[in-house]
Amino acid sequence: MKRYGWTEKGIIGGIFVPLGLIFLVVGLLFNASIGAPDERLAFLICFVGIGGVFLAVGLILLGMELWRRAKQRAAYEGGYYVMGSVAGYRVNTRVNVNGTHPMVMEVHWTDPDTGTVHVFFSRYLCVHVEPLLTGVALKDSLPVEVPVYLDRGDRRVGFVDIDAVLPRIEVHG
Repeated sequence: MKRYGWTEKGIIGGIFVPLGLIFLVVGLLFNASIGAPDERLAFLICFVGIGGVFLAVGLILLGMELWRRAKQRAAYEGGYYVMGSVAGYRVNTRVNVNGTHPMVMEVHWTDPDTGTVHVFFSRYLCVHVEPLLTGVALKDSLPVEVPVYLDRGDRRVGFVDIDAVLPRIEVHG
């Protein structure tokens, strides 16, 4: 089974949806126990309003992430693959997991028909994988190539199959 990874949109959406539901439920359940009508209205507006905003933002972000993953899955399952060259690694400083930032592999593929260079990014990698790939490159004395699955209808949609060139990695605390 392929791992498509989560981006910050999916992570934030996954946090905002339950938070919004909690605020909505608290606002609706405890609204009747508040004494004065104007206090009830303020309580309802605060909790249901905040909960609704969190829920809406979370659902939008989660929907965008699930749409991205579905397009990548469709490219992997129904598309075709080309070999892209690893151009480098980038640390994503916007995400912090247990005190470290995940890395993203940048892969370039040049379309032979148009000469256009397409840039694709891998899923988040929680360990530094460059030494693992460098060993492959030094052994073969070629640039590291990674399969990139492209959608048949839209070449902008691609899935970098990083697991095809990496050994099985287990991280121990």
